[in-house]
Amino acid sequence: MKLFFHFIVLLFIAGCVSDQASLINISKENYLPKDQLFSTDYNDPNNTYSLYFQTLSLNDNLFRIIDLALKENPLWQSKLAKVEYVRAKSGYLTDESSLKLNSSVGLMSGKENSRESGFKTQSVPDYQTNARLGWEIDILGKWSEYKKESVETVNAAVYFKEGAQLSFVYDIAKLWYQYLYLIEDLSKIEEQIRNHHEFHILHIHSYHAGLDDNESLIIMENEIKYLALEHIEKKKELSICRTALQTMLGNSLSPEIPYQVLFSKEPIPESPRKLPSTALKGRPDIMEMQSKLIAQIHRAKASQLNLYPSLSLNLNAVGMTGDLSSPFNQWKLSGGPILDIPLWNPRRMTQLRTERAKLKLLELEWKSTILNAVKDIETSLISYNSTIENWGISNNISTEYTKLVTLNKQKYNVGILSKIDLLKSINVNITMIRKASAVKLSCFYTFLDLSKNLGINWANN
Repeated sequence: MKLFFHFIVLLFIAGCVSDQASLINISKENYLPKDQLFSTDYNDPNNTYSLYFQTLSLNDNLFRIIDLALKENPLWQSKLAKVEYVRAKSGYLTDESSLKLNSSVGLMSGKENSRESGFKTQSVPDYQTNARLGWEIDILGKWSEYKKESVETVNAAVYFKEGAQLSFVYDIAKLWYQYLYLIEDLSKIEEQIRNHHEFHILHIHSYHAGLDDNESLIIMENEIKYLALEHIEKKKELSICRTALQTMLGNSLSPEIPYQVLFSKEPIPESPRKLPSTALKGRPDIMEMQSKLIAQIHRAKASQLNLYPSLSLNLNAVGMTGDLSSPFNQWKLSGGPILDIPLWNPRRMTQLRTERAKLKLLELEWKSTILNAVKDIETSLISYNSTIENWGISNNISTEYTKLVTLNKQKYNVGILSKIDLLKSINVNITMIRKASAVKLSCFYTFLDLSKNLGINWANN
């Protein structure tokens, strides 16, 4: 008996020495590039100013749209509900470590024969009650590891919600600016069609007067048809954009989009003043993967501890009677500690191998998430800087064509330029303005992509 006791003590000591090889280094610092390696001219490491979406240089009406969508959209509400679901579910596993009390009452008939009764057969009392109390003592910390896993699982769900909010907010912003752009672009096309129609009539008069040939009329008519096709395509894009934006607002059949402004009056925002390294440390997708990784570390450690002996306290009470109105004919009360020794448990060993394999997988996915985040920030910085350069050139071209129209109007007023040539120059100018406007929309897109990749999220009140 003494030898058996020593054996049990050795098992507990072995159980307390956990395998530290299963733990990994989860410091992001080892995987983040230096800020000077990114394509950014911002390098103030002392800036502690917190950036939120509402602090970006964007229109206040956009903030109202987003606030409305976050309150009304069922898709977003489902993300919030998922966090509460994960939080409620997190106690399933760890509840097994809590004190448990169960009772039962049963009706059964039978006979018993025992040495105490002189092997005389007698009836067993018909009514039986049973009460059981059990509690596994967390000596080695297995349940503590499971509880830590539950906490990190909830944290991962919270970060998932923040990531979903990040995507949701920027999707609305892109749709809103696209909607404003399409409304304005459609009006520009309609203006071009009106001008085209006017100088087409003038061409017809010139043709009938013998001042023009049939070729110019054919070219003119085809140009009008091309504008008509473009008008149809833009109307389709506008309708699709409106439906998508209305859906984001929680009502896909809403007749109008609120808080509209002129796209041409919207200033292009400057690049967010946030260091890439700072952004990478707080991006929701990285934090979500990190929480999942930490949760799996605790789960793998708990699975390892599950291979060692466990101690639990149990108490059982049984009462039997033939008549519910009379006292118990028989009762039994037993209790005490129970030592569970898994000498050979293939299922638990397989679980440990599975959890360690999953841990390695999550570690690689976490590193991959960081790598992709670095790529996202760098490519969005390159795209933003390039688009801003394109906008400068495109805006300059449209400005020069506007000056040319002003000059042609003066020529027309003094009679040295025909109405047809004036209208043509106006339409060319509108085309240049439309091209510059499309580049401006790209500036907003790349700015929003950059802000999103920097993890600048909506600040909830």
